Amino acid sequence: MRYFIQKLIILLLLSGSFFDANSQTNEIVRSNEKVVVAGKFYYLHIVREKQTMFSICKAYGADIKEVMRINRKRNHSLDLNEILRIPFVQSQNVRQVTNKVKRESSNYFYHVVQKGNTLYSLSKQFNQSIENLKADNPEIGEDGRLAVGTVIKIQKQGSIQKTEKKKNTYKVKASDSEADILLKFGIKRRIFRKLNPHIRSFRNIRSGTIVNLPKNAKPIQPTENIPTQSDELLGQITDYNQIFKDYSRDTTVQSKIDIALFLPLYAALSDSLNWEITYQDTLQVLNRKDPETIYPKSRDFIRLYQGVLLAVEDLKKEGLEINLHVFDTEKSQATVRETLEKLDTQVIDLILGPVYSNTFELVAEFAQARQIPIVSPLSSKNAQLHNNPFVFQLNTSIQSLCDNIFNHLMADKEDKNIVIVHSKNYKELKEYKLVSDIEQRLFENGKYWQYPNLNYSKISFEDYGNLGLEYLLSKTQENIIVIPSSKPAVVESFLTNLRVLSKSYPIQLIGFPSWQRYSSMDPSNLFELNALILSPYFIDYESEQVINFVDRFRYEFSCEPNDYSFRAYDFTKYFSIAIKRYGSQFFDHMNEIKDIDLLQSNFNIENVNAWGGFENRGLHVINYMTNFKIKSYKFEPIIDVHQNIEMPKEAINPY
Repeated sequence: MRYFIQKLIILLLLSGSFFDANSQTNEIVRSNEKVVVAGKFYYLHIVREKQTMFSICKAYGADIKEVMRINRKRNHSLDLNEILRIPFVQSQNVRQVTNKVKRESSNYFYHVVQKGNTLYSLSKQFNQSIENLKADNPEIGEDGRLAVGTVIKIQKQGSIQKTEKKKNTYKVKASDSEADILLKFGIKRRIFRKLNPHIRSFRNIRSGTIVNLPKNAKPIQPTENIPTQSDELLGQITDYNQIFKDYSRDTTVQSKIDIALFLPLYAALSDSLNWEITYQDTLQVLNRKDPETIYPKSRDFIRLYQGVLLAVEDLKKEGLEINLHVFDTEKSQATVRETLEKLDTQVIDLILGPVYSNTFELVAEFAQARQIPIVSPLSSKNAQLHNNPFVFQLNTSIQSLCDNIFNHLMADKEDKNIVIVHSKNYKELKEYKLVSDIEQRLFENGKYWQYPNLNYSKISFEDYGNLGLEYLLSKTQENIIVIPSSKPAVVESFLTNLRVLSKSYPIQLIGFPSWQRYSSMDPSNLFELNALILSPYFIDYESEQVINFVDRFRYEFSCEPNDYSFRAYDFTKYFSIAIKRYGSQFFDHMNEIKDIDLLQSNFNIENVNAWGGFENRGLHVINYMTNFKIKSYKFEPIIDVHQNIEMPKEAINPY
């Protein structure tokens, strides 16, 4: 009876999927919106269901290799609703208005609408009236709603005509050097550099760069007037130069690097904790405590700082001179602002931190204005990641993690029983993306029916418990159990009950990295359930490299390294070597940096979108085996050319 009901359900679902497939079309509608990016014109195309890289390029008549290069694609895989830049061959009329578009856009900067942004919040954030925002962005409707991902332009404070103060500027020529400019206008180097914080390298100022001059410098001749074109043509073109910044940085390979490290060390507070007041007669005496204590919140970040120091020491042995500038941010925006004012005139090649979102935002804006790469070392969600091209997020987001878990899960579709075990309100969790991905790929695209030995089901554990789950398990197939949650109470409860079923059924549990940090969970749960966890970090304490690091750490600092110590060593070494090999413009060489020996990280750093920063999507596959041993290998996806799905190289024979 059970077999009959299952077949009936499959038949009904199958007929529905055929109907959906026949009702859909693969036709690609070309975008009419043109954008200007670093002086070149592109279409912005939004990827829809069933569209492939090949079909999109064919519709636009574009070269597929060129499209992949422009969008920093390593392979042909696409995400639903992803935005692609497609090269556009300019007509003569479009070329004529390019300069005017650029001039218009110089009075504006561009903001990508984030979740929670409203007209009111943006007006307060950028000191603009709601009326001005609507006037500058006619696409905003009367209701004032803003769709996430929309790009709106906002007037710069200096561009408002009533309060505008004329600046003395000069357009750099091909033959100009910094010395030439200083001599031509009689300017002191210190004053010139303070007026031009946006210039990253004064050794090689690029032709066409606009530099600021003192008010009393010799006036600059006005530029030629640009012919006015029709407003209709201008309305079809958006200048995104503020978003897609063309790197104007020095690309010389470097042997000396200046690194700014921002950490909440709470040094002053720790110092105050180590003094005690005593009295001798009526005289107050301050005595230093022995042994000294450390403010608890700073302990982990001190260990991180120590990891950075060991990396700097090793880099110096390799001939790379590191100037490390350390700043104690505590958790204070005011402290960070004061620090940034002092850094304004200094040359910085790399910024590490801060770790808290409220302080990271300030430093990220500073870094973007000066085109300095900035590393977010700990957070897995960063508001600046999607609209700041200089941000590097090292902790893989839940969204990317779900994508890779799905790719690993679907690498081998033969003889597998996938069961989703969830709580009642699991659709509100970020981990639900994994479930929606599985169901979309399997059912909406009709892949499920191509594999007769692949079964899929899901169950609410709170409603049906162990008996309901046991009903879905198979004794002849491998049962892949997926729990889409990172909530400790939910996960620990489910695992305790699953252990009972693992005695009678072949089970492999798919988990999330946060599970490994649950202090209240019995580690034997992971071993008995043959857990497979994909994580950006894994430390093999039996490796010679890790053993040597631990010994050095103990010798130098008389304490044990923690997870932050290993992580800090890795990212300091990785980014310093990247700058050493490829100069400040190492962004386009991320795929070539594969030979650096790291302690715990697997860096596979990719661009998140056409105008955003970079995210680490490299993972370790960690298997807690039933013999109470741990095996791991690096997850390196390859493309399934038949299905356009990424899957791991080791999936065929991982051990």
